[in-house]
Amino acid sequence: MNALRIFCLLLVAAFALPLLAQDSFTPYVAKVTGESVRLRSGASLAHPPVCVMNDGDELTVVGEKDGWATVQLPASAPCWISADFVKPGADGKDWVVNGDKVNLRVSPDTKYFPVGQAEKGQLLTAVINGETGKPMSENGYVRVVPPANAHGAISLELVTKVKNVAPEKAAEIVKETPKEAAPANPEGSLIPKAEDKPVADKPKEEPKREPTKEELEDERKTFRELEKLLDDELKKPAAEVKLTEIRKMFEQFREFALDKNISDKAGLYIEKIDLTVKLIDAEIKRLAEEEARRKAEIERIHKEATEKPKEAEQPKGPVEYLVTGTVGSTGKTAKTPASHRLFDENGKVLYDLRWDKGDLSKLSGSKVGVVGTIKSYEGWPHKVIVIERIDVLDDSEEK
Repeated sequence: MNALRIFCLLLVAAFALPLLAQDSFTPYVAKVTGESVRLRSGASLAHPPVCVMNDGDELTVVGEKDGWATVQLPASAPCWISADFVKPGADGKDWVVNGDKVNLRVSPDTKYFPVGQAEKGQLLTAVINGETGKPMSENGYVRVVPPANAHGAISLELVTKVKNVAPEKAAEIVKETPKEAAPANPEGSLIPKAEDKPVADKPKEEPKREPTKEELEDERKTFRELEKLLDDELKKPAAEVKLTEIRKMFEQFREFALDKNISDKAGLYIEKIDLTVKLIDAEIKRLAEEEARRKAEIERIHKEATEKPKEAEQPKGPVEYLVTGTVGSTGKTAKTPASHRLFDENGKVLYDLRWDKGDLSKLSGSKVGVVGTIKSYEGWPHKVIVIERIDVLDDSEEK
């Protein structure tokens, strides 16, 4: 499935409606400031290019939105209208629209949403085939020079304002569709005589054009593709799910769908997306907090592993030792719950030693004074002193 095709089919619809006429916006002439700049059928990179503009080309800007300029399509841009809703003009070089709000398109088919709508009675200039000398036609459509109400979009970063459109021309750009004139009275005046009774009834509205079978089928196909796109997106991990653009496409269907069932279904999908976004945001937040806790735990473990443990501070000051002697090894065959032994001056074992808060191997061979608790264990040949304090003694120091 081509995701770009879906964007093209849907988002361009935004420029097919009167929202382009912004009451507070003053149209202006802008100059293109780059080479080979794409003018697109809608305000997004997903919309297909309509034509290529070059540095210095001028365009009439009729609106601005989200970093894009809405412009009148230049005369060189492709613009097509269904041959079923036009009739030849008097000179054979124009087409007169005989349908109400007939879509203008950038290709001779319904592949993309309209770039504008022609009103009944509007005169459109035909594009003439240079070889045949006849108006260009293809696939049941005729090509016309883009009228003022056919629009495209170009990035605001690639145009610079030159001047405002003259007030009289600006009014023409945003003016309402002209209404057909009322028939003249016998004297030729449009103002009825005093004795004439004004007609109170509203004029009949033209019946709305019914979509063709091909248009409906194309819309259904595109909607199915969008449903598949949403389904694929929701299968991704929460942190990778992107629903903003998909929601915009469903909004276009909800507002512009030809089939009411599709419009209603699009509304339900929007509700589903909004709920899903809330759940995803909550999950992303939970995952972020979990990741922060994991990193903090790793840092704690690393810190504990690299920091040198502090040795217990030995008691200071005068003390009466339980015993004094020389520290030595327990021997390889020793089976006492101690790492070292304390010997007297004749090499006789006095006690086994256990020091939970220090390393006795550093004191091996040293004469020491010991304070601690004596413990006896059945079957063990020597009593064990669990050391509370141990000091290295000079030969001159007394017990």
